[in-house]
Amino acid sequence: MGLVIRQSFFNTISTYLGFGLGAINTLVLYTRILPVDQYGLLSIMLSAASILMPIFIFGLPNTLIKFYTAALSPKEAGYLNGFSLWFPMLLIGPAMLGVYFFDGYIITALHFKNAFVAPYLWHILFIGVGMAYFEIAYAQAKVALKSVWGNFLKEVSHRLFISGLLLLLYGKFIDLPIFFGALVGVHIFRALLMHAYVLWNCDFNYYWGLPKAYAQYLQYSGYMFLGGTAAVIILEIDKLMIYTYVNIEQVAFYTVAVFMATIVGVPARSMYQITAPITARLLQDNDLEGLKKLYKESSLNLGMVAGGVLMLLLINLDQIYRFIPQAYGGTFLLVLLIGLSKFYDALMGNNNAILFNSPYYKKILSFGLLLACMTIVLNYFLIPSMGIEGAALASFLSIGFYNSVKIWYVWKKYHTHPFSGNTIKLMLLLGTIYLASFFLPNFENRYLGIAFDTLFVGSSYVAALYISAISEVFNALIDRNIQRFRGQ
Repeated sequence: MGLVIRQSFFNTISTYLGFGLGAINTLVLYTRILPVDQYGLLSIMLSAASILMPIFIFGLPNTLIKFYTAALSPKEAGYLNGFSLWFPMLLIGPAMLGVYFFDGYIITALHFKNAFVAPYLWHILFIGVGMAYFEIAYAQAKVALKSVWGNFLKEVSHRLFISGLLLLLYGKFIDLPIFFGALVGVHIFRALLMHAYVLWNCDFNYYWGLPKAYAQYLQYSGYMFLGGTAAVIILEIDKLMIYTYVNIEQVAFYTVAVFMATIVGVPARSMYQITAPITARLLQDNDLEGLKKLYKESSLNLGMVAGGVLMLLLINLDQIYRFIPQAYGGTFLLVLLIGLSKFYDALMGNNNAILFNSPYYKKILSFGLLLACMTIVLNYFLIPSMGIEGAALASFLSIGFYNSVKIWYVWKKYHTHPFSGNTIKLMLLLGTIYLASFFLPNFENRYLGIAFDTLFVGSSYVAALYISAISEVFNALIDRNIQRFRGQ
């Protein structure tokens, strides 16, 4: 776990830095600089581009990770690298032609019913292209076990650029059309930076012909494409359906609440960058004992961090809402449901890496497609009756069911699951500390209130984790830092 812990630590730092910038953008800049309908438009653009992204990359990042660990010859690896660059253009080209010739039909089919979204189809397309090529280069960096810079670009860079654009917009140096155009440039530039990093730091060759095993790559990529598209639909379709069944302003309110809940999933995202290639190697070597150990350790340690973040978020939620315009507040249930979904994701550990790199990936992807359909159906019924809270409930039910199916499937095939007696202890500890937080004093000053609750509850949680010895990895990390501090 040494390499995992080290790179996961740096990835977590950059990811939380990105979320810090995202918080400034979402809670301060977007809500004050952009009109509510324009903020809703921005959310729709990014959601639509995120749905296009897995279509354009066609599962190639997963293919790179899986087959590089299978000890490809240098020449075949070079062909796979080249293939991952030129093949997406076979999908992007027709998409561009479709937007050029059939934009009116697309607008009608997608229910882009007002003048806000229709003029920005090309923006959505090119943001999707930038996202796609970034993910391909990032996968190559993961294969080389050099995920830190890629994670920084993924989580921090575009948010930093967007902060600058928002300030320029606030100062009236640019207008809204230029802002949205520059947003496209940010995603394209980030992709170019990632590819430049790979070329400079990773010892890869590129050959532009067809790989010998192209049929095998395409078959695996096709399944990954289905799974990736299903996963993105689950995460992003709710915003588009809120726009369809309610209004564009509600998309903005939903986006703010979901952003706050999404911070719970940061540790899982950070650790996955490095556990994915390691899990692939364990499966290639048929090291089932190592796989089981990594499965349980990643679940417990991710659960500890994500659970603590969720607890602090819920405790401070009322204070956080005092920082943003009143119209965006009052969505505790929404934050709770999405936050619990992210917490369940964390408790799964490296489950996704196991499934996507196992011989059984085809079966689980069929479950993913069913889940995508389930998500759409639930949103169809719940959003008209419950509004944005219905969208959150649909996501909670869908993700909970899907995660349970994946845990069951790994248990069926590998006779292991991510939970242990320490998982139960962790749940009891989180519940006890959360209930005890209701007896904390209230402060009129919101800054003082957040600082006190975070420091007091956070330090109590860390101390309780250490005393209860729930995680050997956590206690060893604390002991090592204590010894280092004493040595100074």
